[in-house]
Amino acid sequence: MEMVEIKNMQHCTVEEKVQAWNTGFEGYYFDMTTTPDAFEKRGEAEGLSDKLSVVAFEDGTPVGLVRNGVREWQGKKVAWNGGTGVAPSVRGKGIGKKLMEAALDILQSEGVHAATLEAVKENKQAIEFYKRMGYSIVDEVHFMQLKGKVKNIQFSSAGDKISLSAATPEDAGQLSFYRGDFTWQTQWESVKDGEAVFAADKTGKAIGYAYFRKTMDHEGKHASTVLYQCEVAPDSEGRKAIAEQLILAVFDQFSGNINRIAVNVPVEGNKLTHEALEEFGFIITAAQVFMKKEL
Repeated sequence: MEMVEIKNMQHCTVEEKVQAWNTGFEGYYFDMTTTPDAFEKRGEAEGLSDKLSVVAFEDGTPVGLVRNGVREWQGKKVAWNGGTGVAPSVRGKGIGKKLMEAALDILQSEGVHAATLEAVKENKQAIEFYKRMGYSIVDEVHFMQLKGKVKNIQFSSAGDKISLSAATPEDAGQLSFYRGDFTWQTQWESVKDGEAVFAADKTGKAIGYAYFRKTMDHEGKHASTVLYQCEVAPDSEGRKAIAEQLILAVFDQFSGNINRIAVNVPVEGNKLTHEALEEFGFIITAAQVFMKKEL
């Protein structure tokens, strides 16, 4: 009879954590393989917490994990899932359920108000599992992409109604209409080394923001721009034109032969940006469901 034990991650060695991660994500939709150094660095950079995370062992061997982090938004603690995986060799034994129950118990004891996660849209089995654990689908989110040179971009004119200025992702996080309820990868805390652009009305009041990160190739040339959030204040006039101006600013008016990516754009929650990107020619490259459970 196999012996299954769930341990708090803070009581595990880094080798055990990495083994649990790498076996837990074997055969996944994307290559998730990590190393001890990368595992710890990501945890530090993203604010993932060993205290809020758990590892499953079968007969002393790491076979899965749930990795969590917590961020505060509007005075409430919201947990996000930085990875749930169970080794293929032990799936169907209820280990995923034990891991999730243990992780949710910890979150509740820490006063967390809600737990969130994303699941690949095609992964029906995982989605059904999360529903059984009490999660419900809040929205669908899309990775979107536009590669190479772009010709004949069409957009609405915002005229002289708005002015654009440089800012930081952290500045965006201070705005009253900032979207801290979007997926964790797109929150400002995950883009601290990025750039931002603000749109202001004639009085100088901020009415829109977008933040992004530019990457260079090995020769130091601009290779890609990744958009994380673009939002316009809900009470603003001409919201579509403002969103388009922000997107144009992020992607340098679509000049240059680069790769342009938008991360986890909510289909309903950020319809304005999603539709604007589609009209600019972006295509959907991956779809996930965004799920939430109130604790």
